[in-house]
Amino acid sequence: MLLLSVGLVVLIFLAVMLVAGNNLSACVGPTVGSRIVTKRFGTLLGAAGFSVGLLVQGSGMTRSVGILLPAASLVLRAEALLVAIIVFVVAYRLRVPMSLNMSLVGLLAGLSIAGDSPLNGLFVGEVVLTWVVVPLIAFAVAFFLIRFLNRSWPANFWHRLQEYKVLLIVLSFSTAYVTGANTLGMIVATGGFDSAAVLAAVAAIFVGSFFLGEGAIRRVSQEFFLMRYANAATTLITSTVLVELATVFNIPLSITQTTSVAVFGTGVSYKTKLVSVKPFLKVVAGWVIAPLLSFAIGLLIG
Repeated sequence: MLLLSVGLVVLIFLAVMLVAGNNLSACVGPTVGSRIVTKRFGTLLGAAGFSVGLLVQGSGMTRSVGILLPAASLVLRAEALLVAIIVFVVAYRLRVPMSLNMSLVGLLAGLSIAGDSPLNGLFVGEVVLTWVVVPLIAFAVAFFLIRFLNRSWPANFWHRLQEYKVLLIVLSFSTAYVTGANTLGMIVATGGFDSAAVLAAVAAIFVGSFFLGEGAIRRVSQEFFLMRYANAATTLITSTVLVELATVFNIPLSITQTTSVAVFGTGVSYKTKLVSVKPFLKVVAGWVIAPLLSFAIGLLIG
C-alpha cells in the first residue's frame, strides 16, 4: 500500500510537470510575445500563478473526479494517471496537440463505464457542451472586444501603453492561476488531493515551467502572429474569465481552448492581418482526439 501511494505521488508529479510546461505558453505567451517581459520572468510569473491557483481553488475539482469515477481505488487512480501521461507524451512526440485535462475526463468516463460504476450522464453532457460552446464564446468575445479597444485613439498614447503593460502582467498571473485551479487541480484530484500530492504538484510546477515550458512559449506568442498589447490583453482577459467560471462550477476546461481561440479571434478581427491557421487547426484536432481516444482506452483497460 505504501509503495502504491508513493507511486501515485510520483505519477502526479510527472503529470503536473508535463502540463505546467505545456500550458505555460497559453498563460504567459501573449505577454512574452508582446515583448513586455522576458521568457524567464514570464516563466516565474506563470509558475507562481499555477501554484496559487492549485492551492486556493484546486481542491474543488475533487467533485468532478468523484462524479466521473465514483469510489475509485488507488490502483484505478494510478492507472488513470499513467495512461493519461503515456497518451500525452505519445501525442507530444507525434506533434499532435493534446490536452491532458480533456484526456483525463475521457479516460475516467471510460474507466467508470468499464467498471460498471454509475456514470453521471448529465455532468458529462455539461462538460462536453462546455467544451463546444466556450471556444465559440471565446472567439466572439475576443473578436468584438479587440475591435472595441482599437476603435478610438487614446489622448495619451504612451500612458495607455504603460497601462497595458501592467494589465498584461496581472492577467498573465491570473490566467496561470485559473489553470492551476482547473487543469492542475483536476490532475491532483485524480490522484487524491492530500498534502503529499499537493507538495509534489507544487514542486512539479516549477520543474516543468523552467525545464519544459520556455520553448513552448513560442507556440502562442510567435506561431499565430506577433501580438500587440491590446491583442494580448484581450486574449488573457477572455481566457481568465471563462476558465474561472468553469472552475467555479467544477467543470474541467483546457486553457488551450480559450486562449488559442481568443488569439485566433483577435487576429482575424484585422482585415489586413495575416494569421496562420495551421497551428490553430492542429490544436482543434487535439481537442477532438484527446477525449475520444482516452475514452476508448479507458473502456479497454477498465
